[in-house]
Amino acid sequence: MNTRDQVVRFLKGNAAITAVNFKFRGYKIWPGAYRTDVADAVARGDIKIGSAVNKDAAASYRQDQDRLEIAPTANFSSTHDQGLILHECTHAILDMRAIGTHSGFEDEAVAYLAQAFFLTRTLGDARATPDIPVPLSENTKNGSGIYREAKRIAAKALRTGAYGIEEKDAANLVLLVTRHPHYQDAGEYPSNRFRRTFLNNLVR
Repeated sequence: MNTRDQVVRFLKGNAAITAVNFKFRGYKIWPGAYRTDVADAVARGDIKIGSAVNKDAAASYRQDQDRLEIAPTANFSSTHDQGLILHECTHAILDMRAIGTHSGFEDEAVAYLAQAFFLTRTLGDARATPDIPVPLSENTKNGSGIYREAKRIAAKALRTGAYGIEEKDAANLVLLVTRHPHYQDAGEYPSNRFRRTFLNNLVR
């Protein structure tokens, strides 16, 4: 099975995606956005599958070229890699909404939170996750503070059945993303639903 078909099968068939359903500030994420919107766009070729990713990354999304990059080493049977692929598909969802230029920090926070909903449901450990906000001082270079905070927020929502994420939680997660060195240049993120420049069409 080729990578495109593996992505489509994962998005349409993985049961844990049902849990990825939340509102974060003005952003809404729901299971059908993965199962139908992104999966169908990949199947049609509106989102092209590539393999150019950074070292140690399973996936990335190029908004300018509408490309979902999947590493040749990505393992679709690995919960960890599935979470990373879903994270990048969340960026695709926000791109497809055509909401225009918005906060890149919020865009990343939404993707981390979607990943956390997926992993928390997959691992079944929502009730064991303590509801203790992660302080900025624990925002380590490997991003563990961002992951922990996203997991805390997702676990609380899954325990309580909440759809809307509380603003205090949203603010703390965005702050952790904003202050992390890896995202220093993520000030803005465009969302234009497959509208590419001539050059980006050439290199796509």
